[in-house]
Amino acid sequence: MALRRDAEARRAQILAAAAQVFARYGFRGATTRAIAQAAGVAEGTLFRYFPTKRHLLLALFEAFTIRPIQQQLETLETTDPQEWLERFLTERLTAMRAHLPLMQALYQEIRTDEAVRQAFMGQIAQPFLEHVRTVLATALQRRQRPLHPGLVLWAIWGALHGVTIFGMEMDPDLAALPPERIARELTALFLWGLEGQSDEPAGR
Repeated sequence: MALRRDAEARRAQILAAAAQVFARYGFRGATTRAIAQAAGVAEGTLFRYFPTKRHLLLALFEAFTIRPIQQQLETLETTDPQEWLERFLTERLTAMRAHLPLMQALYQEIRTDEAVRQAFMGQIAQPFLEHVRTVLATALQRRQRPLHPGLVLWAIWGALHGVTIFGMEMDPDLAALPPERIARELTALFLWGLEGQSDEPAGR
């Protein structure tokens, strides 16, 4: 058990260092030597945990995005939809804003490097998205909402990343808003649309 805990701690230490180096230099500008130095380990030790920079990139995406979302999905069926969506958006916006340079580096590489994109889609994105789609389909069916779960998934995903990666960079007024307010207004937009509904809570 002690050896396993040590290995997990070392892996987390290397990932934290990689996040800093990728955020500063980008994926292509970062080197495994710089990451190892930032982690305080030998480069050979880094390679025992992550054979290539690509492995590091995918592990970071899983740690910063996939795992937290999976944890949040576990409460979807037992939480009021408005409360769940607002909390989900707040947590994701806060995390993405805190690690914006890293997230930009990750998405840039996924968009531009075919090998990275294929590895990302095959190893992480497709299994994860199928799981999310299934969870959303069940939730929509129970609430008798005849919406396509894939459309719901990509609408929420697109809003999150559009606001964070593009909107906050291009719009200073948007960047100045607290994540809680952005999440509250996005939730209202998703649940009640642009015109609103008679049952929309007052003052939101």
